[in-house]
Amino acid sequence: MNAVVAFDMDGTLIDSAADIGAAVNRMRVSFGLAPLPRESVVRMVGSGARVLVARALADTPGADLDEAFRRYRHEYDTHLIDETRLYPGVTEALEALKSAGFRLAVFTNKPYGSTCFILKGLGIDSFFSVVVGADSGFPLKPEPDALYHILKETDASADGSWMVGDNWTDIDSGRAAGFRTAYCTYGYGAPDKNQPDAVCASMDAVKRTIMDANKTE
Repeated sequence: MNAVVAFDMDGTLIDSAADIGAAVNRMRVSFGLAPLPRESVVRMVGSGARVLVARALADTPGADLDEAFRRYRHEYDTHLIDETRLYPGVTEALEALKSAGFRLAVFTNKPYGSTCFILKGLGIDSFFSVVVGADSGFPLKPEPDALYHILKETDASADGSWMVGDNWTDIDSGRAAGFRTAYCTYGYGAPDKNQPDAVCASMDAVKRTIMDANKTE
């Protein structure tokens, strides 16, 4: 098989809402601001950490966003996997897809170092041939450049490859690169007018959808 499955991280492979929300609120408290409800912070995730910080300080005109970003990164990077966990079925899905011959990759707007730390800490780093983070030298999602890089690094073709994620940025980047797309409804984000090829309520459903599509070709 000459295909790759690229996964988003937050809201797709991992439930990181507690650690992200706690870091955002520690950053806000350091500026003398009230904490935000976790649900509000979750809705801000999906376009990279700088956008997250800007959204988290939308109620504070004139805030020093560079300093706020620095404080957020410090708070988050020292608590990456305090409460972060894999979603149910992730390990089993990765094992099945890799055994079926798919190459596996991660494409996330989270920084590369943080991503690798989490993947290793949660015991799934060995599944992935390529990891692309926010600081890996490619435009953030929804731009498709990183997916072209993943195809090259894995010697795969876009035909039969999949981008799996929980936000419209994942779907748009996948479609732009010629990938099929699977939208995970259990995550943090939302789709947009560009409909995914599959809508999945669990990682087990992602696995079955991709495996079944492969069997019919």
